[in-house]
Amino acid sequence: MKIASILITIGFLLFSGVAFSQKKSLIDPSVQKLGPYFGIQQGRYTVGEIGMEFQHKDIRLKKPKTNAAHLGLGYNIPNNALQINGGYWHKPSRFDLTYGADICLRSDFDTERFGISPVIGYKVFGFHIRAGYMFLTPSTSFIETNTLFINLRFILVNRRNFNWNKRK
Repeated sequence: MKIASILITIGFLLFSGVAFSQKKSLIDPSVQKLGPYFGIQQGRYTVGEIGMEFQHKDIRLKKPKTNAAHLGLGYNIPNNALQINGGYWHKPSRFDLTYGADICLRSDFDTERFGISPVIGYKVFGFHIRAGYMFLTPSTSFIETNTLFINLRFILVNRRNFNWNKRK
């Protein structure tokens, strides 16, 4: 009787290990997207934008997470002001807001200003509307730039890679 209970316990431990190892080897699909975006930024001044964006999305039924990085240029024609923006945003679920941060360089070709901006937005289909406040280095001569802004971007995805990786 004692040997039978020991064999049952060992068998249970071995089979539970096999069951948990099967659970860990489930497929974890994801998609990576890359493409240019076109947008407009509105604050005190209107600025046209163009850039590239990379997105990584986990394909799930519950809470598909999306992470993205972007790099772009903007130009304010009437004030001859150039902006270079780079940033990151995260979308924790399908119908949630996007949360992110941008860093930037703004220039009027005489003076440069650097800044950082927390942004919040909403993305649906290829459109992404975002709002934020840019904290810029101080300058007395170059003030023709947006600090509080809202922008609308549209991404044209021209490269899409599906990954069917197994979880480890």
